[in-house]
Amino acid sequence: MLFRTLNRNDIVALALMPLLLIGFWINTLLFDQSPSFPYDHNPMPLWDLVIGVLKSNHLLASVISLLIALIMMFSVNRVVNRYNLFNGQTNLPGFIYMLLVSAYLMAQKLHPVWFFTPLLILAIERLFSAAGQRKAMTWCFEASFALSLGTLFYAKGIYFMAFLWMIMFILRLLTIRSFMASIIGLALPYLFSFAYYFWFDQADVFLETVVENFISPIAFFNHTIYSQIYNGFIIFLVFVSILSVVRILPAIKIITRKHYRIFIWLIVLCVVAAITPYYSLEVMPIWAIGTSIVLGRFLSLIRRRFIQELILFIIVAITIAGQFLI
Repeated sequence: MLFRTLNRNDIVALALMPLLLIGFWINTLLFDQSPSFPYDHNPMPLWDLVIGVLKSNHLLASVISLLIALIMMFSVNRVVNRYNLFNGQTNLPGFIYMLLVSAYLMAQKLHPVWFFTPLLILAIERLFSAAGQRKAMTWCFEASFALSLGTLFYAKGIYFMAFLWMIMFILRLLTIRSFMASIIGLALPYLFSFAYYFWFDQADVFLETVVENFISPIAFFNHTIYSQIYNGFIIFLVFVSILSVVRILPAIKIITRKHYRIFIWLIVLCVVAAITPYYSLEVMPIWAIGTSIVLGRFLSLIRRRFIQELILFIIVAITIAGQFLI
């Protein structure tokens, strides 16, 4: 019943998703037990503004992370439905996104990646909109500007600029002019920030903060037995989903094929990043973008309704268990 309810775009599914999200977020809203990500010691400029307001208000910070997660759920659904990535209108990918970011209570807490992620998906959408345009410079500039703005919250998001260039290449937007436009968009937020700090005679502080955030390692999470089991199951499911989607690529439209390749690459890049010392669980909201779309498509391809419901039920069950065992 859950798969059937969510695999359509109607008022019942739309109303159900925020209620389910609040249910998964209830531990984070009521209790402050999980450790925080170590971003507060030397924060990027925009994140510094956020923690200055919310540092002592756990409830408000948790509500904001919940609202951003809700925005991301609907954003994922909008991308899927706008670009016809499934056979029909659906709310399933947004629900899967919610599950993927809910198992780790630590990932639910407000951290800079939550502010970076909506700007990343906005950048992806801008490049998708540029496909087929004769002069794509404006869209490439806007995409890189959005991503760069997000890196003033989450510095290591700067490395996802390579992902935007990959999108530009896949969608055949990459020219000398569009590349230069993306460089300008990437540089402008930093030029504005540098000018601000320079005006107050703190340019050296800004440069030291940026460099340290770009290169400092972040990995600190020690996995439990259950978290290893959870990760293994999800990775296996994602691997099967990728194989299933790749198998149907020759039968779908070329532009849709390119979109799926982009999201598969996003999954791969996030997994590779997560196993390095420079990233940790904070990439889950980013990784969940591509994973929710590919996994949702895999579930929709399964012909037996019982199997669809069973797999979705298992994901829900291990997500709930993860909140207590991880």
